[in-house]
Amino acid sequence: MRVFLVGAGGFIGGEAARALEAAGHEVLPHRRSDSGDLLPSSVPESFDVAVNAAGRLGVPGISRDELRAANTGLPAMLGHECASRGVPMIHLSTPGVAGLIGGSREDSPPAPWGAYEESKAEAESILQSVLPPELLTILRPDFVYGPGDRHKLSLFRQVRRGWFPLVGLGGAKLRPTFAGDVSRAVLASLPGGILGPGLWNIGGPEVVSVAELVRAVAAAEGVRLATIPVPRVIFGIALALGPLAPRQLSRSRLQLFGKDHWVDIARASDAGFHPETGLADGLSRTVSWYKSEGLL
Repeated sequence: MRVFLVGAGGFIGGEAARALEAAGHEVLPHRRSDSGDLLPSSVPESFDVAVNAAGRLGVPGISRDELRAANTGLPAMLGHECASRGVPMIHLSTPGVAGLIGGSREDSPPAPWGAYEESKAEAESILQSVLPPELLTILRPDFVYGPGDRHKLSLFRQVRRGWFPLVGLGGAKLRPTFAGDVSRAVLASLPGGILGPGLWNIGGPEVVSVAELVRAVAAAEGVRLATIPVPRVIFGIALALGPLAPRQLSRSRLQLFGKDHWVDIARASDAGFHPETGLADGLSRTVSWYKSEGLL
C-alpha cells in the first residue's frame, strides 16, 4: 500500500514510518514549506491512504497562530486533498480534545483546555466536515512516550536528580502509551484493518498515578527517588511569580500532573486492538535510548 505520511520526520511520525515500512508498505514522506503548508510538489501523484502525524506541541513561547497553522491548517489542507481524491485519511489527534478528565470516551463532549488542544479540536471538526465518515479515522493516543521522544525528557531528567515535586500526593491518574503501540494503531487503521473509520482512543495497558509513574521511571533509571508533595496552593503562588518561579513548578506540570486525564480504550479493545508494551518495558527501552543518545 502506498502511504502518504505527513510528519514522517517527527517522533510519532518516524515511529509510524518504520512500522509501515517493516510491514511492507511504501512510505511517501511529505516535505513542507517554512510556513507549514503542503507543497504541491510534495503531494504524490497517487497514494492509497494519507496519515497525518504532523503537529506542534503547546510548549512555552509558541503562539496560537503557530499552533493553528500546524495543528489545524495543515490537517485541513490534507483533508481537502484526500476528499478531492476519494482517498482515506488517518489523523492523529489528542485526548486533550475531551479535556482533563479520567476515563474520557470517544463520545465525551469536546472540552479542550489549552491552545494546543483547541487547535486539535478544530482540526477534528474540520476534517469531519470535509471528509465522509467512511474516509476518516481519528486516533487519540494518550500520553505517548518512547525512544525518540524529547518532549518528556525533562521528566526523566528531573527523576534522575533524585527528587520529584508532586501535585499534592501525586494521585492524579494517567495512561502512558508506548510509541510502538501508537504505530501499531496506525497499521490497524489502514484500509481493511481492525480499526476502521471513526474515532478511537489509543492507550497503554495500565492506568497509573503520577506518583507510580515517576517511581517506575526511577526504577528504569536505577536511581533512588524522593517524591515531594507540593500543595496546590504552592503551585498557585509559584505560577503567580511568572518567570521567577522554579521550572519544576510550572503551569503545564500543574495541569498535566494535577488532574486525572486518561482515556477509556474499551472501544478499541472490543475491536480487537490491544496495547502490547507495558510501562516497565516501555520505560526501560526509553531510558536506554536516552542514554545511547547522551541525553540522560
